[in-house]
Amino acid sequence: MAIKYYQQPPSEPLNDFIFTFWKTQNNSVSECHYSVMPDAGIELIIAILPGKPSQTHLFGLATHIVNITIPAGAVLFGIRFKLLAVEYLLKTALPTNSIQELPTSFGGVKLQAETPLTVFVDSLNAYLYAQINSMTVDPRKRTLLNIVYTTKGAISVHSLALETGWAARQINRYFSTTFGLPLKEYLEQLRFFSSLPQISEGNFYPQENYYDQSHFIRQIKKHTDSTPKQLYQQRAVRFVQLGHYAKE
Repeated sequence: MAIKYYQQPPSEPLNDFIFTFWKTQNNSVSECHYSVMPDAGIELIIAILPGKPSQTHLFGLATHIVNITIPAGAVLFGIRFKLLAVEYLLKTALPTNSIQELPTSFGGVKLQAETPLTVFVDSLNAYLYAQINSMTVDPRKRTLLNIVYTTKGAISVHSLALETGWAARQINRYFSTTFGLPLKEYLEQLRFFSSLPQISEGNFYPQENYYDQSHFIRQIKKHTDSTPKQLYQQRAVRFVQLGHYAKE
């Protein structure tokens, strides 16, 4: 693939707030076109483009495929945040499919195209640790989201309400107000994204979290407009996330 992708998991203090740190670069002499699938995360992306000032944007939860173009020589640094980060680290509310421009000095990090991913992560850790140490997180929200991620979305809203002692109506209001969609829809998206590793290996039958084969295919098509087999066939040319999961 012309696109090179690297990722690094967060350290323990940030596990409740971040899925992963990542870096993508287009090493080719021409622009690359890819489709990005909904990934149940909030994306902060710092783009370093040849001959242009760097740009920093925050992307709300995506509910559909987004077609992107990465210019030749471009480098992107990113953080895929978990939902708890929206309120406590980013301190904002994000409608679905929204884009917010942020100061290029986010976290006090100074980047160049050749900056290693490890340096990007180390530079941000001090800033993020300071944020965490100065906050008090609502224990219901922390518990709720920990269960959501531990189960990979394979749990009902009713069960979550019972386990957290938080009324389902209140949970849905919290999700809709802060993240732009009801909890049930987020659980579906997380289950979908959690199935990508098996699809990248050519396994088109549900291993867990789905009632049967038909349910699995319907949910994949809902989020991508493609069947599992079609995703697999285009993993190296269109769907960069599947290309990442594919075994070398």
